[in-house]
Amino acid sequence: MTYPQDLREKTPLWDSNYPIRFYRNRSRAAKKDDNILYLHWHEHFEIIDMQAGKAQFHIDSRPYEASAGDLLFVPAGALHVGYNASDEDVEFVAVVFNASLLRMLHPDPVYERYMLPFLDGRAQLPARIGANDEQGAPFRRLLRESTYEFEHAAAAYELIIKHNFHLLFALLSRQFLPDKFVDKPAPLRHSESFKPLIQHIEAHLAEPLSVEQAARMVNLNPYHFCKTFKKLTGRTFVDFVNWLRINEADRLLRETEWTVTEIAESIGCGNANYFTKLYKKYKSYPPSEVRRRLLST
Repeated sequence: MTYPQDLREKTPLWDSNYPIRFYRNRSRAAKKDDNILYLHWHEHFEIIDMQAGKAQFHIDSRPYEASAGDLLFVPAGALHVGYNASDEDVEFVAVVFNASLLRMLHPDPVYERYMLPFLDGRAQLPARIGANDEQGAPFRRLLRESTYEFEHAAAAYELIIKHNFHLLFALLSRQFLPDKFVDKPAPLRHSESFKPLIQHIEAHLAEPLSVEQAARMVNLNPYHFCKTFKKLTGRTFVDFVNWLRINEADRLLRETEWTVTEIAESIGCGNANYFTKLYKKYKSYPPSEVRRRLLST
């Protein structure tokens, strides 16, 4: 279903390498029927972890009662809104994340069998898992551990959260993935032929490679190449190449004394101004900030 653009949430820019955010929502002295989550939709998945009080959420026009300990799963693109269901304080954590958080860099048949059906919309998670449902305990634990890690931001918290979400979706798959996807997974055609292409890109970052050239390397026309590449990696071809280049640039900034211009040339971005703009897009800060932080430590 297509919803009006004016209800689309303007999700704050986040690091495209790490597309997940945790939003803690508290409503003090809230009254029954007060709005606690405005009507909106977005292109990302959302999990609502109720922590206190009672509420009613509407997800694609269907109402779901929620109290402390309940989990609600909002699919990408679903219109949703929330109201307080009693005259008491209410608190919940909304976890918003893009499917690219869980994408595998290289094709993986196990991932394609157990996780991809949820991420590409072929399989749906239950809208609600109740607090008294024993099967929800490990899901709740992983979400709350991840919330703690995000809010305290200790060293390597990003890796712990990403690990937890891979485990979360593996357990959700074990519990809720329909047998038809397990017994007869829909294989991604040409996935094996993409491995040499990705290895080529990684080994020749400074060399230009057009969509048409890449498509010929895997014997696809550009249209089907772009669709398949996005499904495999969670990124467009251009975004994927830029992402690899900026990650390599980040390594060079930290491990060498090369100038920004030299680094830009080494990854195929000869224009230093363009490189700075591209780096800031992916890292949310300019390359000069990396050197400044290194000097201050």
